[in-house]
Amino acid sequence: MKELGELEHFIGLEIDRSNKGIFLCQQKYAKDLLKKYGMLECKPIATPMEANAKLCSEEGKDLEDVTMYRQIVGSLVYLTLSRPDIAYAVGVVSRFMQTPKKPHLEAVRRILRYVKGTIDLGLLYKKGGACKIVGYCDADYGGDHDT
Repeated sequence: MKELGELEHFIGLEIDRSNKGIFLCQQKYAKDLLKKYGMLECKPIATPMEANAKLCSEEGKDLEDVTMYRQIVGSLVYLTLSRPDIAYAVGVVSRFMQTPKKPHLEAVRRILRYVKGTIDLGLLYKKGGACKIVGYCDADYGGDHDT
């Protein structure tokens, strides 16, 4: 074993220590993702999904390259490690991995545009104090067009 000092980078995760606490982000990973799929110069957007967007597995044209869709969604799933703000939107588009359609790809591109505008976001674990986790759930299964 060899001591390499304090951890700064680990499989795409950037760790920054300060007197406030520990900040985790994936800024370089996000930039590389945007560059790989030609979205580095895209126009940023304020939200990862349209409000009240309803995606259906049967609507829209089939994609010529489903592999690209799957790779992008897989990369976005990894990005949720430090970006819980996109977790819901990524979860929605990941439902269509089997047979993605054009509207699903457009939804993925919207998430990438959101990432472009919020590339410096991450998680800050503050020093001291109590750790409190708050979660929310949307149980509107009645609004799901597929099931």
